[in-house]
Amino acid sequence: MTPSEIFRSHAREYGVSDDAVTRILWNVQPAVHIDSQDPEHVGPDAHVVGYIGGLPTMPEDVPWEEGKQFVASLDLAAVPRQAMDDRVPREGHLLLFADTEYFYPEDGPLSAVHVPPGVPMAERAHPDGAEEGVELLEHRVMVLQDPEVWGILGWPTQEEEPLVLDDDPLLAAAIREYQELVPDAPVVRRGDATVTLRGEKLNPSDDTDAWGEAFRERREEAVIAVRDAPEKFDELHLRALTEASEEEDGPALCLVELAEANVWWTGDGEVTWMIRPDDLYAGRFDRIVSGYFC
Repeated sequence: MTPSEIFRSHAREYGVSDDAVTRILWNVQPAVHIDSQDPEHVGPDAHVVGYIGGLPTMPEDVPWEEGKQFVASLDLAAVPRQAMDDRVPREGHLLLFADTEYFYPEDGPLSAVHVPPGVPMAERAHPDGAEEGVELLEHRVMVLQDPEVWGILGWPTQEEEPLVLDDDPLLAAAIREYQELVPDAPVVRRGDATVTLRGEKLNPSDDTDAWGEAFRERREEAVIAVRDAPEKFDELHLRALTEASEEEDGPALCLVELAEANVWWTGDGEVTWMIRPDDLYAGRFDRIVSGYFC
């Protein structure tokens, strides 16, 4: 079964209608919210999922290019899964890097490396080609904050909590139906964590319109189409994601988002490692798209 079929089966067990499930799968992006803490303040019961800054622990044959700042290492096996699969593997480590200079998204300075489980890793003292150490980000521990959050493609502009989806009542009704029927249903919330794994990126700018009326129209067509053929959902959804963007490769989804201060020592924006849907579904992390918003 595909991840969408598994989620649909899970929701059906609690009586959630297929139409509601399709609308949720179409617009919702599952997220894991993570906090960063001073190592001295991490309690014995903290659920640690990785670290930010300091020296990276990485395989010997993985390059650490000079001019690239090591940002973070996520222990993916320590991150819980939720009912809606975010498509990120739960094995190995995800290493995040960024250029050491301030940048704009089109400069393409962000990169990621997925290290499979069982690959030997050791602490690296400095980037390849550097004769001595470089300035490092402050070492902080990543601690699980909320393992099951839903973000929404095309967030409305209002900031109130709980979120009111006045511009999309069908999606709002679908989410309410799920939350009323399924125990411990995820909270729908904008990213307010230091680190967000998946979810909907906070960069509103160019992408908000992509998930507007035309995207919702495709969703309602899919609602009808998958009533008798739920196996068609993934194909229809990926096609709509691609059509929603003017870019040839389709829109980019959030892989990981960090507070800017955890990437370049200072700043109050968000830095996003983004990934194309087909790369995410295939588990490829070597074509990261950079995002920044302040």
